[in-house]
Amino acid sequence: MYGVKKKIFWFAIISRALILILQFLFNIICPDHNADAFRSPQDIHEYVSNYDIMIKFIFDGLIRWDGEYFIHIAKYGYTYENMLAFYPLYPATIRITAIIIRKIFFVLNVHSSLVVAAILINYVCFVKSVSILFDLSKIVLKNTNIAYKAAILYCISPANIFFSAAYTESMFAYFTFYSMLKSIQNNIYTIIPLGLSTLVRSNGIINVGFLIYFRFKSIFNRLTVEINSKDKISVIKLCNLVIEKRFIQSMFLLFFIVILTLFPFIILQIYNYVTFCKITLNAPILPTHIIDYATKNNLVLQYNATSTWCRAKIPIAYSYVQEKYWNVSFLNYYKLKQIPNFILAFPILYIMIKCIIEFYSEHKMHFFSLGLIDIKYEKNTSEKKYPAEMFVFVIHGLFLTVFCICFVHIQVSTRLLCSASPLVYWYCALSLSYVPQFENVIYKDEENLFSKWKIFLSKQKYTLGDKLVLFYFLGYTIVGCFMFVNFLPWT
Repeated sequence: MYGVKKKIFWFAIISRALILILQFLFNIICPDHNADAFRSPQDIHEYVSNYDIMIKFIFDGLIRWDGEYFIHIAKYGYTYENMLAFYPLYPATIRITAIIIRKIFFVLNVHSSLVVAAILINYVCFVKSVSILFDLSKIVLKNTNIAYKAAILYCISPANIFFSAAYTESMFAYFTFYSMLKSIQNNIYTIIPLGLSTLVRSNGIINVGFLIYFRFKSIFNRLTVEINSKDKISVIKLCNLVIEKRFIQSMFLLFFIVILTLFPFIILQIYNYVTFCKITLNAPILPTHIIDYATKNNLVLQYNATSTWCRAKIPIAYSYVQEKYWNVSFLNYYKLKQIPNFILAFPILYIMIKCIIEFYSEHKMHFFSLGLIDIKYEKNTSEKKYPAEMFVFVIHGLFLTVFCICFVHIQVSTRLLCSASPLVYWYCALSLSYVPQFENVIYKDEENLFSKWKIFLSKQKYTLGDKLVLFYFLGYTIVGCFMFVNFLPWT
């Protein structure tokens, strides 16, 4: 008999293997498009063996678009200013892992070991993130079957190719889901995955909101219990006691935890400033091919101190770099020529908006109490599609959705939302399972339990809506894989 977690574990592994096979086949079948994208300058003096040629032949389809930046940073560091848009934890982990790989497989050169390390890290992070998403879903949704479905849907995510390619999606999803889970449990060690997530992606800093929210919720819950346990005469005395001592202590502790969580992010900003805004005689000497590439493409090198962001009151490079090199700012992407990209992003935005609206219609009062105080107002709760515990995740999803619509390159919405919010998978899992007053028991099918490979996808009778959801997930997985590995524009 195979338990839920074991079935999810095996499906996560097989899904990664299928992506590796698909990218390999699509890469050899179709020639690469000559895209106007960054290609890391090649070191002509680096020895290339037959083993290195084999690594390139097998995995080259996964080193595309931003993947080129991450491998370059892992190999040479932040040589150009535009690379400050990419946060350091993933490339740093690639570099460390590649050193270990070269010690074991000494026949590989530096570049090949970095490629293998990037893919291996994503493979491990993805498999672990599936398990964590399942645990998180089980706590929030309070239904093992739906949590199981959400985890399976995550394995066939519309952003699937980015979870395997040399991108930060797998690592970020791992730290994000882990931060959410530990925040719910009010675990003091939440600061570790939270702090690390701020070093993986810029939107990692938003995850601090989960820690703050659940800390506040815990404080309000204790307050409610104590007030209810006292008679009316002592309520004022109790409130004074809370204001004078307990509440202040809790707020101070929360403030201290938040500062600790943001400490890695602050250190990163200091590093960026010192590296690109200070002129020093002891600057590292960059390889000739790196300098030549900068000259040819008009890129700003380290220790240049010419950028305007260096002279800002709070010198943070990220927004400056995004606007200068990628034209990312408020509503800048709203142009007629970008209509295909808006169509590409429409399904994920539709799912998020529909989930948020439906949740609001079921739990309006939660938006007034912010979910901090349990208000006994609900009727026929058994017929509600969404559990009230989803509130903070809905607010998080709403923020990310609005941010995608207003600021980012709209096609990026798919991979950003699929790696940062569990809402996508919860909505689709609930939609596939939702039958008022009846529990869905597909997982409990006896034949399913005794097979590690059979999953709910092969056992359910689908409505038209269910088929559209699965078509979207599987269709974006296959088409996205084909487009991405051949340097064709995707999300």
